[in-house]
Amino acid sequence: MQYNIFKLENKEELKKEMLERNFEKIGNEIESGKYKLNLYYKYDNDLKLSWKNILVEFGETNPPARTGISGIIICESCNNNYAITYGASSFLAQKYSDREFGFNFAKRIELKEMKRKSSMTPHSRRNSSITSFKNTKTIVFDSGENITSLSFTPDNEFYGKRIDIGKSIKLKTDISLSDIYQLFDQIESDVSNNIINRIPLLTKITNADEIERYDKMMYDSLSKEFDTYGNSNSSQFSMNEFYIVGSSIYFEEDHTQVVKVGKYEEEIELHNLNDLFELSKNIGVDIQTIIERGKIIYKDSSNEKIYTESIRKYINYEIESENVSLYNDEWFYYNDDYYDLVMNEIKTIEIEYNSSDDYTKEQIETFRVNEKEYREEILNKILSKKYNGRLLDRDMFISKYENEYFNSEYKIELADLLLDNEYVSVKIGSAQALSYCVDQSDLSAKLIDAKKINLEEKGLPIPDKFGVWFYMESNSAFENGTVNLQKIHSIMLLSKLSTWSKNIKILGKTPVIHINKYIK
Repeated sequence: MQYNIFKLENKEELKKEMLERNFEKIGNEIESGKYKLNLYYKYDNDLKLSWKNILVEFGETNPPARTGISGIIICESCNNNYAITYGASSFLAQKYSDREFGFNFAKRIELKEMKRKSSMTPHSRRNSSITSFKNTKTIVFDSGENITSLSFTPDNEFYGKRIDIGKSIKLKTDISLSDIYQLFDQIESDVSNNIINRIPLLTKITNADEIERYDKMMYDSLSKEFDTYGNSNSSQFSMNEFYIVGSSIYFEEDHTQVVKVGKYEEEIELHNLNDLFELSKNIGVDIQTIIERGKIIYKDSSNEKIYTESIRKYINYEIESENVSLYNDEWFYYNDDYYDLVMNEIKTIEIEYNSSDDYTKEQIETFRVNEKEYREEILNKILSKKYNGRLLDRDMFISKYENEYFNSEYKIELADLLLDNEYVSVKIGSAQALSYCVDQSDLSAKLIDAKKINLEEKGLPIPDKFGVWFYMESNSAFENGTVNLQKIHSIMLLSKLSTWSKNIKILGKTPVIHINKYIK
């Protein structure tokens, strides 16, 4: 028989939704060891049924011959509960299941042969990929890559000839339903063993109840920060101010940024959490409403809309205690293997920290020439002069470059600084907001390598290195005069750094992270 097994975390909630979706209990209860098995099904339309034998096992004397039937076997015991799904019911069972059950099992299983790996690299421009294997027992993955499914031949023939792993364990075996307790007992025994294989996971959270709970945790935390607004420089939040401009979508023409909340509309720019707090205070609207209902509108010189985006898409937030992160208006869960593999790559990157390059907000202001200068522009001029570099800030190149967003001419800022033969992108901000700096460096490196930018025409050298220079508003990464990037609490930034590092190395160049303190 074929089994697609989920380990249930919330059996009663699953049963409740099954009832709401018109699942009906059918046939007799089956006892298997300490487990009681009951089959629930739902009949929808008129197609051929392929798992008719399961209905027969439960004593159904007149099973329907057509599908659209979704079936779920609930397997209950005092210790663990499982669901076995048939038809189109997997999406329902997985909502109430242990999201790492299948992979926790696969981590502890001896492999005879890997068959296939499906994976994707989050927060990069690379699409998901499926890789087939032959005559290998090793699960191979790149830094920053996360596994979405595996297929392999287990060394223990008790499990059959092939196991497919995702959010469930899918296998085909001669074990009958009356003896299925043997299968559950063996799985539970193997899951208690030591880890043999490491499998990185970073998955988008889609369960509505989970999302609602994480949203509440985030807004509760945000409200507490609002209450102490102005008394603290630290925050778990950041505004990804370049989510649209400079990272994903580029505007060739001059534009203004307008914030709209309900009937309120004003030409202002949002760069950090304090800007949101000021907006909340000025217009008398609570911060949650601003994030949920507010929009940022980009307009051209004729006051015509170019692009509109929800403010919530700009919010980055981490709940470290549960390994979840809000990024681009989506909640993600990551496991320790994913984090460890990302950090293994980051540990290979050259890191430069010179405390003499730390600056306070007041120090930077003393170099201001006019009111139009923004803080990073001033900082770039300071660093360029100090290190006898070339200032490239706002030195824009028109290039033609095809990607998944568009195929047209647009403006690319190559880098902020040229230090010898290193192109450096500079950013001030909290850990999560620094992601744009990594995107900018990564894209510039690809354009230069593809010869989409004529360096010789601009009198610029071919780079040996690509660098990012982070001026961090949090001091968490600094300890005893050194830098520990493991103290950066942003899986999204760390993931981007890991992918950026590999991309730069593939081009035959050296990635460098410069890091300093920005003290408000």
